[in-house]
Order: sequence, then C-alpha cells, then structure tokens
Amino acid sequence: PHHDERHYAWSVEHFLKTSKLAVLDWSIHYPFAQILWGALFCLPFGFSFSALRVSTVILTWLGALALYGTLRELGRARTDSLIATLVLVANPVFFLLTFSFMTDVPFVGVSNIAFFFIVRAFSRRRPWELWLGCALAVVAFFIRQIAIAIPGAVLLYAIFAPSFRNRQYLVPPIIASLFICLTPFLIAQTSGLTSQYTGREWVFDKWVHQYELGISGLLRVIMHAGLTLFPMSLPLVALFYRRQRFWVVIAVLLLLTACSVLLTPEIPKPLDGMWNLIALGKERRLLRGLPDPDFLASWLNYPLLAFSLFSSAGIIMKLIDVAAIDKTLRLFVWYAFSQFVLIMAVWLFDAWGSDRYFIVLLPPLIVILANSQLKSKTTIAGIVLLSLISMLVTWSETQNNRAAAAGLSWLRDRGVAFAEIDAGYALDGWYLYAHPENLAPGNIPERDVPFVTTNEKKPYVIATSSIAGYRVLRRYTWSIPLRSLDYSIYVLEQVPD
Repeated sequence: PHHDERHYAWSVEHFLKTSKLAVLDWSIHYPFAQILWGALFCLPFGFSFSALRVSTVILTWLGALALYGTLRELGRARTDSLIATLVLVANPVFFLLTFSFMTDVPFVGVSNIAFFFIVRAFSRRRPWELWLGCALAVVAFFIRQIAIAIPGAVLLYAIFAPSFRNRQYLVPPIIASLFICLTPFLIAQTSGLTSQYTGREWVFDKWVHQYELGISGLLRVIMHAGLTLFPMSLPLVALFYRRQRFWVVIAVLLLLTACSVLLTPEIPKPLDGMWNLIALGKERRLLRGLPDPDFLASWLNYPLLAFSLFSSAGIIMKLIDVAAIDKTLRLFVWYAFSQFVLIMAVWLFDAWGSDRYFIVLLPPLIVILANSQLKSKTTIAGIVLLSLISMLVTWSETQNNRAAAAGLSWLRDRGVAFAEIDAGYALDGWYLYAHPENLAPGNIPERDVPFVTTNEKKPYVIATSSIAGYRVLRRYTWSIPLRSLDYSIYVLEQVPD
C-alpha cells in the first residue's frame, strides 16, 4: 500500500468478500463510487493493489481526455489543448498519485469528465448534458466530498449569467447540491459516520483561536500554484510585467510573505511536500529512522519561493482579466474559487496540509491559463522538467515501498508475526489496522498499531537507518540517478537490554 490508500483498498476487499459497502474508521471520505470502480478491476483475478492502481490509471487517462475535450469545446487549438493537458499529467504530485488508489486523482478524473459535459451544455445550449454533468458531480462526491464545489460553481455561474438564468440551467445544479448536502445525514443514519469525519470540529476551533495560521496556509496555496503551473504562467509574466497592476500583485504577495514570517515560525518551503527533492520521496518519512541527507541545498527554498511568487502573480493577473472580460471562463473561476475556499477551510489551513490537496485546483486553472502562447519554448521546457521530476520521484517512492515490503516478507518467511514488526505507517496500517486479526490477542487497532496509533517499540523494525538498541539483519540499497546518493531500507532486530 501507498500512504493512506489502505483505507480505500480495504473497502474494496471487504466489498468483494461481503458485497457490502463500508469504510475504515480512519477514513474521512466515503468513496463508494471509487470502491465499486476498483472492485470492477479486481473481479477477473481477485483483490490486489496492482488491479486497483490499473483502475486509477485508466480513470486518470479518461479524465485527461475529458480535459482535452473541454479545452477543444472552449475553442482552443488542438496543440494548445494537448500541451495544457500535459501540464496536468506531468505534475509530480498528480503523476505520483496516478499509481496509487488514493482518492485525489480519481476525484480529479471524474470532475474533469463532469465539466466536459457541463461546458458542452452551456456552449451548445443542451440542458440535458447539464443533468449528466451534475450527475457525474454526485459520482465525484462519492469519491471526495469536496465535490460540492462542482454544482455550487455551476449554480453561481448560471445565476450571474443572464442568458442562463432560467429553470433549465438552474434546476440541475440545485438538485445536485441538495442531494449532496443531504447525503452525510443519510450516511449517518445507514452506516454511521467515522470518527475522523466527526472529529473535524478542531478546524473551526483553529479559525476562532488561531486564525493567523490562515496567512501561512494562503501563502502555501499560492506557492503551490506558482510552482506547479510555471510552464503556463511564465509566458504570462512576460506579457504582464509592464502593467502596473502586476507589480501591485507582487507587492501584496511580498506583504503576505512578511506577515507569514512574523506570525508563524517560518515561511513555507517549496522543497517540502510530496514532490520534494530534499528527501526525494515522502514515503520514507513514514518509516522509523533518521532523516535522509539533502538531495538539494536547503538554501534553494528561498529563490524557489521568489520564483513561485512571480509565477503566481502571472496566474492572479490572468484570473483578474478572465473574471472581468471572459464570460465563458467564469464558470472555472467560480469553481477554482469554491475549491480554494474549501482547501483553506479544511486542508491547507494548518502546517500539516499536504500539497496533494492542491491538485483539485489544477484543472480549472489550466483551463483559465490555456492560450496560444503555450507553444513557447518555456512551456515545453517546463513540461519536460516536471516530467523528469515526476518519473524520478515516482521511481524513488516505488523503490522505497518495494524494499520495505521485501523486508517485511523476509521477516514473515522466518516466522515473525505481524504483531512483532513495526513496518511503518503504510504497511502497519494495512496488515494491523485494516486487518486487526494480525494483532496480538487483546490488542485493538485504535490503540495498539505501531506508528499509526501507538509509539510502542516492537522487536523488529523496518527503518530508513540504523537505530540505537537494534542490530541490522538485512539491508536493501539503491542509488538515485544523476547523483551519488544511496538510499537504504534496514531490517532491524531489537537487542536485549
């Protein structure tokens, strides 16, 4: 398993065994649509993570085709539409999560398909396709509950566009929104809400008592936008830098950065996150052991932050122009704004907010930024660079996961019980939390899973380095291309006191 995909993989396994839909208590989402989609791919040969990842890859490409079709429907040229779609596919976070059963990429895929039909409904005056798009928005809701932003954005667009302010275009998003809003109550009555879902009141408590953290969260969102979309935003910087408003935006972003430094311990670091090149693979942080040596110098965070702010200024300028002039693209402005509010309110408000939560903003921003300037050498070079980073990070994550799984299998072949092994967040979560039958007698998942719900030491550990009090039984090593850095996974046994 990769990161948190064990929650959703367990649901597929449970459905295949019992024909009943259920989610682990650890899950904050109710991805019933994704569970059924994954189960479909497991039918030929039985449950496996490989089958689940194939299901994600196929949904990713369907979503990419839908994004391409949306751009064509909006009048973009074939080449421009293809290049803009590649910006999404080449994004390191998106690319990495394509090879997992996490909910992030499937949600984006279904959302892209929904907007393809929604755009056709408005551009071709076909209200029945709006019903189809809103129905797909409900499907997306049963992957990630932030899908409420889709019918919400459609409703706002129809209300503020006089030509669509009639029953044919208002009823579908209203019905979809009402259904989505009522669904949590239906789930609570039928299967109950998970503790992770019901325990989100701490978010509101932070907004009341630690609202200043929202400034650093806002800066992280802006930074992620600038970094991930720089192939499309840099040509815009060359277009906008002569305008006074551009430098006003830069001044505001610098002021935001200064406020973040004053109110929080440090400014956001671009090299942190899922596509970082410091640890080159966030999964290694989910194992015991010391931090890895830096892949890139930490001082690069500061010029990269400045670069991301200039890139973000270009994006903001384009958003301002589109909101004021281009009525066709206002639908995506409303959607980007709605998702931005949800991200700030729920995810990136606090320091643990991952940049993977940002990828829901990529499709609407890509649609807004797409233009004839995408054929520039800067855009092509940017896509190539992002592609290389994506493949390098994904390869490193795969090597790390395979080595950890191999170490666990090696111990199991020697008769060591799962309950005696701390194999890290992902493997412990799968073999012990999702399958509590592997725990020691009397232990429960909510209290006794190492790394997940307890820090209790175990006799055997899968780690990224040697640990005091343990001896090395086995070591798996690989080297990072283009650098002389070696990464290792250690199988350790506790030394008696």
